[in-house]
Amino acid sequence: MTKRNLPPLRALTAFEAAARLGSFRRAADELGLTRSAISHQIKALEEVLGVDLFSRDGKRAELSGPGLIYFPAVREAFDQIESQTQVIRPRASGNELTVQVYVTVAMKWLLPRLHDFERRHPNMRVRLSTSYFHWDFDAENADVAIILARQRTEGHHYRNLFRSRLKPVCSPDYLARVGKIETPQDLLRHKLLYVYSAEEDWRLWLKAAGLGETKLSATLAFDSYLLAQEAAVAGQGIAMTIGPYARDELASGRLVQPVDLEVPHQHWWTFACRATDRLLPKVKLFEDWLVEQVAGDEDIPAATREMSDA
Repeated sequence: MTKRNLPPLRALTAFEAAARLGSFRRAADELGLTRSAISHQIKALEEVLGVDLFSRDGKRAELSGPGLIYFPAVREAFDQIESQTQVIRPRASGNELTVQVYVTVAMKWLLPRLHDFERRHPNMRVRLSTSYFHWDFDAENADVAIILARQRTEGHHYRNLFRSRLKPVCSPDYLARVGKIETPQDLLRHKLLYVYSAEEDWRLWLKAAGLGETKLSATLAFDSYLLAQEAAVAGQGIAMTIGPYARDELASGRLVQPVDLEVPHQHWWTFACRATDRLLPKVKLFEDWLVEQVAGDEDIPAATREMSDA
């Protein structure tokens, strides 16, 4: 076999870090080296290649023309090595699964079902991570996620679960205090409670009702649907729920739906994981179980489900 003609790996590592971070100093911090060691490694690589990879007339590590050509290939190679290393490396937590999930989904849907997963897989340890109000999958800190996917990132696997339906809710006491609400137009006179990372919920519903923009509550905004719903239960205004997460409150009468209009959300609730992790036993077990739970939930209409890869 022909011997590979590759530059020194240490020099490539220094180059990739400096180019990615835009700084020799930051590359040194990441790799646990000195700045001069990074500079020395990159200089050695430039001597091997016979070209300057960085312009050295500024404070930042600015790539030269050859550097701009070389960096994408080096970065892709390192990404591939890292990705495949994760696939084959035996994980100490092979039976531990960290699930990124919003607090509303955890409290109102997932937790009541987890006993079934624990019964089927008693050796699995599930850790719920709910400290999120952004909507993206945090692949650095979670194995899988149940998210309202607003964008899809390359290198991740997504599976659509179901599409929520938006509907306004308030407490019976609130209605008794303010009087009847009979039409969507009537809502515009009331305090509209909202999740500050999902202001579009009200806009979508009002547009479907044939109404234009309106001001949301100027005094109350929340980082979760759970808190907005509880504020509605307390009679502080009208919240927009994103079913099926208010079904217990509606069934018990703690909340009522003042206007009979439900609007499909524009995004899907999805299962997400790294594409390279999709076939890991613990990930596949949880994904299959999750799909089964959604399919068996009578409060999620069949028309809103899409059990296919996205």
